[in-house]
Amino acid sequence: MLEKRVEIIGATNEPMQVKLAPNYADHPLACGPRYIKEDFRCSWATHLGLFSSGVLLLGINDGTKLTYQINTARPTRAFKVHGQFGKATDTYFWNGRTMERASYKHVTREKLDRVVAHIQAAHQKTMFELSGLHMESQTAYDLASQGLIRPANSKLPIIYGVKCVHFDSPNFTLEIQSVNEYDKYLWTLVHDLGIQLKTAAHCTGLQCIRQGRFNLQLALLRKHWQLNHILNNMDQCRQLLEENENLLKPKSAHLTV
Repeated sequence: MLEKRVEIIGATNEPMQVKLAPNYADHPLACGPRYIKEDFRCSWATHLGLFSSGVLLLGINDGTKLTYQINTARPTRAFKVHGQFGKATDTYFWNGRTMERASYKHVTREKLDRVVAHIQAAHQKTMFELSGLHMESQTAYDLASQGLIRPANSKLPIIYGVKCVHFDSPNFTLEIQSVNEYDKYLWTLVHDLGIQLKTAAHCTGLQCIRQGRFNLQLALLRKHWQLNHILNNMDQCRQLLEENENLLKPKSAHLTV
């Protein structure tokens, strides 16, 4: 809306009228855009890959400090990883060049669950091996009792949980909870899963469904990228942070790697 300017009209020897009129000097065509991109700073808490969708935490201006704190706290993220048996690609993703085709008729839900459980156990064991601790030792127990175990190296992916939530051969969906992961790491996990099941597999989709306490219910669709929706979403996220202070300073144990 344009600013108003005061106009006094009428003959000077008669009663004059005072009215408000649009101030066209304030028009964007005269003074330029009201905001420029340099007025805004924006950063993400954790990067989401080009071919991934779902929860992405963004901070605007002063909110960039919060995204930095969340990034430093490294809350776990949950992904839905969609895959398909029968084909392997050079990128481990659906848009890659086909490198191999294999039969998948022998893969059942029971076999898939068994291999997935083995993958989860292997990653949990690796967490302790990286610190030089035996899983059944008292020191390992004391470390785990301090909270969620996170690697000291922020570039080391750690998987805390894997389970199959959907299976309709050749398609399947895994739910993975992890920290420090990235899209290509999860694609590779699907590829390795196919190898362990004596077939081939590639990833067909990747969706982040949760980061810390932030879930899909708080995420804005592209059609909601409007000022009123963004302001309401910022209020909801601010309230969530106030109710869960441990999001910025989580209680956890760190592996010294």
